[in-house]
This record gives sequence, C-alpha cells and structure tokens, in this order.
Amino acid sequence: MSQNHSKIHLVELEKLRPHEEADANYLKELTQQIASDKILKYAIVADQKTNVILDGEHRYNALKNLGCKRIPVIYVDYESPNIEVQTWRNGYNLTKHEVIEAALTGKRFPPKTSRHIIKNSDTPVHISSIEKKVDVPLEILKSDLKLVPLENVRTAMHTNLKDALQVYARFLKTENVDVPLILDKKTRVLLDGYEAFQALDLLSAEMVPAFQIDINKVEINATENLTKEAILKAGLKGEKLPPKSFTLLTEHLAINVPLKKLSKREKQSKKVLKVYNSSLELLHEGWPTPLVKLNSFSTSNRSVWAKLECYNPFSNSVKDRIAWYMIKEAIENGEFKHFLYEATSTNTGIALTSIANILGAKTRLYIPMSVQRASNIYLEILGADVVRLPVGLTVEAISQVDSEAKARGAAHLNQFENDANLKAHLKHTAKEIDQQLASIGLKPTCIIGGLGTSGHMSAISLYFKAKYGDDVKIVGVQPAPNEVIPGIRRVETGMKWIHWTSFDQIVDVTQEEAIEAAIKIARKEGFLIGLSSGAVVNAFQKIAEEKGVYVLVFPDSGYKYAEQFEKPQRLSIEKHFQQKPPPSPTKTREG
Repeated sequence: MSQNHSKIHLVELEKLRPHEEADANYLKELTQQIASDKILKYAIVADQKTNVILDGEHRYNALKNLGCKRIPVIYVDYESPNIEVQTWRNGYNLTKHEVIEAALTGKRFPPKTSRHIIKNSDTPVHISSIEKKVDVPLEILKSDLKLVPLENVRTAMHTNLKDALQVYARFLKTENVDVPLILDKKTRVLLDGYEAFQALDLLSAEMVPAFQIDINKVEINATENLTKEAILKAGLKGEKLPPKSFTLLTEHLAINVPLKKLSKREKQSKKVLKVYNSSLELLHEGWPTPLVKLNSFSTSNRSVWAKLECYNPFSNSVKDRIAWYMIKEAIENGEFKHFLYEATSTNTGIALTSIANILGAKTRLYIPMSVQRASNIYLEILGADVVRLPVGLTVEAISQVDSEAKARGAAHLNQFENDANLKAHLKHTAKEIDQQLASIGLKPTCIIGGLGTSGHMSAISLYFKAKYGDDVKIVGVQPAPNEVIPGIRRVETGMKWIHWTSFDQIVDVTQEEAIEAAIKIARKEGFLIGLSSGAVVNAFQKIAEEKGVYVLVFPDSGYKYAEQFEKPQRLSIEKHFQQKPPPSPTKTREG
C-alpha cells in the first residue's frame, strides 16, 4: 500500500467501534495474558474516517476489561481499493459497507466473521501485518491525558537541542502537539518526551499534555547502574543526567492537542504605566522590543520594519536577551558561580555584568584590541574587570578565557557555544516578530540581520522556515573580506548555529557602507543606530525588491561607536553644509 502506517495514535476506547462480537473464552485468556505482561504488545487497526475496528477487537475488549482508557491504533483508509474484506464463514459475502453498518448500529457479526486483506503488489497479506509492536505499559493506557503546568514538570536529564529543534519545527508548522509527556505521578519527574518538553518550553507553552504513571510499574532502559531512584533524585534535586541516559520501554505514541490550547493567554491589557518590581523584570517583562516602520524605505507596495533591540535596558542591545538566558540556565543547572568570565566585543559584557551585579556576582571580560576605547569606560563603571587581548576578533579569545576560567574556578558561559543563546531567540525574538506583524495583518517576505555568534538570526531562520517554509527569505549580513564591523563577523571564522538551519543569502558589507547607511537612517528616520545595524540597512539596499514586507533587525544603538563615526560624520557634515540651503518659507500677506 502507498499509505504510511508508521504513526501510532493513542485513541480513547469509547471512540472506537467494533464490528464483531468477542469470543468469550479467547477474550478471558487474552485478558489474563495482557494483565500478566503489564503491557499491550501490538497496536490494532481502525478506519481513520469512522473509527471502526478492522483488526484487534479482542485486544480492544481486553483493555476495556482491565480498566484502560486508551489503545494504540494504526489508522488506514478503509475506502482504499488496496483493502478488501473477506469472510471466514460460509454463506457470507461481506462488503465494506456492511462492516461499517454493523459497527455503527451495534448489530455486530459473530466472532471471526471477517478478515481484512491488504493487496500489496502481487502478494496479498492479512491486515495484521501492519500492526506494529508497541509494548505500551498498561499504566499509560489506564491514565488520563491531562494538561499539566510546564513549570511543575521536573527534568532528570539534559536534552540535545538539535533533537528538540526537529520537534519544535513540527509543532510550529502543524500548530499541533502530537507527542505526550510521561511523568511519574508522585514526583512529576519527566520519564519520556524530553525533546517535546524542550520544544514546548521554547514555544512558551504554559501547559503540557502528560500521562502520569507510577515509575515502579514500568520498565526503563537506562545506562549502566542507573536506577529508578537515581532518576527521581536527579529530577528532584540532583545533578542532571546526560542526554539519552534513559528511555521508557515503549513505542512512541501520537496524540492530538492544539498548540494554542497550551499557550499562555495573552494579557488583556499591557503594562501601560510600565511599573516593574525589579530591573530583571524590566528586561523580560518589557518584551517585545518595538517594531517600527521605516517610512523612508517603504512604498505603496513595500513596507520595511526595524526591530529595535536597543530598547533592552542593560546593554541597550540584543545581547541582553542571551546574557539573561545564559545566566538563567546556569542557575537552573547548578552551574552558576560567583565569578563569570567571558570574551566580548562590548554588549554581551555589559549585559552580563549588569545582571551579575543584580545577583551579587563579578565579571572578568576579555576584549579584542580592535574594539573602541570607550568600551572600557562603560564596563569599568559597571564594575567589570577588563582585559584587553592582542586579537582582532572576540572569538579568537575563547580558548584563553576558557582555560583561565577553569584554572580559577570561574564560570565561562561562552556565548559562542552556549545553546541558551539560540534558545533565547527561539523562544522570544523570533516569535515577537511574527506576532507583531500578525497584529497588523502582515507576514514577512524577508528578514535581514547581522551574523555574530549567529544566535539570533539562526533562531529567526529556524522559526520562520519551520512555520512558513521558503515563503520567508532569510538574509545574513557579514563584513566584506578584510573589513571590521563591531558585532558581526564572517561565516568562515566559525559559527555554531548557522549550520543548523538555512539562509537564502549572505551579503557582504564594508565598514564604510555600514557607517554611511547608519548616517542615512539618522538623517531620514531620527534613529542613531550602531554599525552592525547600518550593515543590515546596506544589505537591504543591495537586495531589496519593489514589493514585499521586510524586517531589519537592529542589534543596538550608535551611542557606543563615536570613534568609528567621528571621521565619516565630520566629512558628512562638511558635505551637508556645502549644499545650497533650502529656500526660506514663502511669506504670505495677510488679507
């Protein structure tokens, strides 16, 4: 058959319709066997349109007798010509219509009246050949699928982010959650569904669909010497286990819960008066950052929007997001220390130091010699210990920072490798852009942003490619060869997350082009933007078409870059005043 029978659905027993009576003796024997096994070994087959059971009615009845509420089902299209019904009994000439009618009216046939055959090429096979081995614990089949607050779930092991991103993309694209979480009902420690849990967290779900079972009544496949007690301890208060340390011995089962049913309800009214209980609350409760239309670039057929990350309160840049998220995860994982070491070109250092100050920690920051001198002033005012290194790019300092942090017992959060960087933008930045445009009835045609760690643009690509596919073009911006633009760098210098997704285009920009574009925005829109934002504007000018909805991500403002602006700005002013002044307004005589 051409149908795909790989997905196994968990279906409520009351929704299914048998078309035959059960053989009492066989049913009693099968019920005892399943109760003894404590698992259901094989799924049953049903028609996807009517929920009529085509094979496995004794298993269905056995589970009813055992107090189960659900059963694993493989759905088929009964109307397909590749499925035919035959009879075991003489004198019957069954049709599919009669099978459906018997099930829906309750006038069932005697046991073993029908059999269903799949015409697979030249070799017909019984429909039971597609019944996968599932080994689902009865504990799961007896429990209710409930919506549990995500914050109440306790995780016992880390999750591989790349694995979770596949689930994240599927949930986002289908707007449906098809994987249940399985929790220990006493402790709410997560036993199965780690990738789904991380995906739902990144999608800002407030609730998660979960079965709650007794861990002592199921089998767990774990790494050597890992006991159930150790799993519960790791979930409640111990150090988290490595990814894939254990799995529940069961086939993956599909459910059907709309994503919007799990999402946080939007606040009925915004914090119009902007009152916050702490400076940290000001950061994440202040989101989303503004999305503003750039009228100087927009036309009747093209709208251009800027995402203003300078509205983040600490570094006045997009780096506030990742600093907060890296520290948040370090605290949650028990890896936060009193001293934080980081390589930075300025903004991440400011954000980390600001948040560290709130938490009573200290920072030591390693900065390339090529970064503007003013950065030392900002960072030292905040209380950071600043170390200048003879390197051109921040990423070149990583190994030294790492070794010194380990030698001195400090924490190196490492924005270039820390997946919290990507998560912060998946969970917030990308979603904000989508929701902000949707609020005015728009969908982006193209999103353009600079490449530094690659965190925010990789997250934006993952989100929009998952939800809209190639309908949204994603463009990265990098310095041209042998050029330096603070905050961004060339792809070949090494970026982690850019290789996890796809970009439609990478545009080269020189520093002079970035500065000229920043000055143009200042003169046209009144925003003094940073050099990486100027690079984004220049890239837009190079690739923009006459129609579409464009979003330009502006990472920070221009107030840290006086040294870079100084000469071009002076020349620009001279050029400006060499032009003829505009004519004076015409005076009109009063009547």
